Amino acid sequence: MNALQQWKRCPDFIDIDGQSGSVRLTKRDDLYAIRGEPGQIRNDAVETQLAGDDISILRGSPAADSHADGALLPVYSGISDSTPAVVTGRIFFRLHDNLALESARDAIEALGFVIAEVPAYAPHSAWLMPRSGNVCDALSKLVSLRALPGAAHAEPQLLRPKSWKSPA
Repeated sequence: MNALQQWKRCPDFIDIDGQSGSVRLTKRDDLYAIRGEPGQIRNDAVETQLAGDDISILRGSPAADSHADGALLPVYSGISDSTPAVVTGRIFFRLHDNLALESARDAIEALGFVIAEVPAYAPHSAWLMPRSGNVCDALSKLVSLRALPGAAHAEPQLLRPKSWKSPA
């Protein structure tokens, strides 16, 4: 399966749980992102670059042979907010405060994830990465992560372009 076929397998939408309820993000068919140098891409195809993250958001859809597997990233946006959000493949997973992360390690690994990082300030939380390295694999297993015993939160890492807010 080439990179374009993998990219097309990403879900058409993802639900993000917020304090004021769930927000549904829809996959953009008119934008895609790449990790690393854009290479032979025309400058007019670049929508924006995420400074410091080595990710470019491009207009259109990718060619089947344009990028290596893992370099194509899906772009999503909400209905009320059209700002593009790039999904990196990293998932922030948190257990309820009284549970140790080790209690869920086997279940996390059985779903195809590895624990990439445990924040020192939150030992009941972790950044997870899909063992396959494929963003779509991570997104397709969000519901399963959220259903694990003791799970309090599981959300994909979303990167957005910087935006400046005007002072009120």
